[in-house]
Amino acid sequence: MDNGQLRFPALLAGALSRWRTAVAVAFGTVLLAAALAVILPPSYRGTTSFVTTDVGLRMGGGGGALSGLAAEPGISGIASQLGLGSTRDPSESPAFYEQLLNSRELLTRLLLSRFPDPRAGAAGDGVTLLSTLRIRDDDPQRALETAVKRLRRRMRVTVDLKTNLVVLTLDARWSQLAADAANRAVALVSEFNKEQRVSRARARRDFLETRVAAAQAELRAVEDSQKLFYERNRSWQNSPALIVEDRRLRRQVETASTLYLSLRQQYETARIDEVNNTPVITVVDAAVPPRRREWPRPLLMLVTAAVLGAGLGALTAASGELADHWAREHPEQAMLLRTTLARVLREVAGALPGRRGNARARAARAA
Repeated sequence: MDNGQLRFPALLAGALSRWRTAVAVAFGTVLLAAALAVILPPSYRGTTSFVTTDVGLRMGGGGGALSGLAAEPGISGIASQLGLGSTRDPSESPAFYEQLLNSRELLTRLLLSRFPDPRAGAAGDGVTLLSTLRIRDDDPQRALETAVKRLRRRMRVTVDLKTNLVVLTLDARWSQLAADAANRAVALVSEFNKEQRVSRARARRDFLETRVAAAQAELRAVEDSQKLFYERNRSWQNSPALIVEDRRLRRQVETASTLYLSLRQQYETARIDEVNNTPVITVVDAAVPPRRREWPRPLLMLVTAAVLGAGLGALTAASGELADHWAREHPEQAMLLRTTLARVLREVAGALPGRRGNARARAARAA
C-alpha cells in the first residue's frame, strides 16, 4: 500500500479543517451577488400578442368544404410542418411574422421610433429607442448595427401554428418603455402590411387606372366622330356608302364601350382587392407596463449564489488540502514552484509603469 496516497477520509478531514476558507468563499460569493443585484440596472419585460386574419376568410372565400378545411389553422399548421402544399399565402403564416419581427428593417424602424423619455417622465415624443441603449460609437451606422443586434437579443417571438397566435416579448430598462416598444413593434407590422404587402395590388390598380382613362378617351373620340357624322349627313339612310360608314362607326362605338366597361369593372375590383388582400393584425393582448422587473431578482440571485458559493468553498478547501499534501510529498518541486512564482511576480511588478519609474529613481539616487 502506498502510504503517500491521499485517501478520501483524509481529504474530507483536511477540507473540514479549512472550514473558515470555505465559509469565506461562500460569503464572498453571496456578497458579490448582493452587490450585483444592487448595481445591475433593472430590466422590465413588455408582452403583447396578436393574430392575423386570413384573406380568404375575410372575403368569405368559398371553394367548398375541402377549402374550408384547408383554411383551418390547425390543419394548415400541420400541412406546413409536413411540407405539403397549401393555397394559403406563406407570407400570411405566423412563422413569417416571426421572421419579420426579427428582420433588420423592422428593428431599425423600431430603434428610430420616438417614445416618451422615461428618464425625465415628460409627456409626448421625447427620445428614440436607440438613444436609450447608450451605445457609444462615432459611426452612426455602426451604432445602429450594434443596436439592432442588441435589440434582437432582448426581443423574443413565439408562434403557435394551431391558433396563428404570435407572442412578442421585449425587455427594456424602464417599465413604460418596454410596453410602448412592444406595442410599437406590432404597429410596425401592421404598417408593413399596409405599405408593402399591397404593392402588387396597387401596381395592378395603377395600370388599370391608366387603361381606363385611355379607353374613356378613345370612347369619347369615337362618339364624337359618330356625332359629327350625323351632323354632316342628315339623310344618310338614302346613301349605301353612308349606311356602311354608319355601321362601321357603330361597331367602333360598341367595341370602345365594351372595352371601357370591362376595364372599369376590373379597376373597381382591383381597388377592392387592394384593401381585402391586406392581412389584418388583430391585437389579442396589448402590452401594459409591468409592475415587477424581470431582472435582476435579488432573492433568486442570493439563493443561487449561496448554493454556488457552498460548492466553490468546498472545492477551494479540498483544492488547498490537495495542494498541501502534494507539497509535503514533493518538497523540492514545491520549493522550485514557489521560487519561480515569486520571481515572476517581482518581474511583473517591476514592469508596471509606476513601479518602473520608482525603480529608475532609486537607481538614479544610488548613482
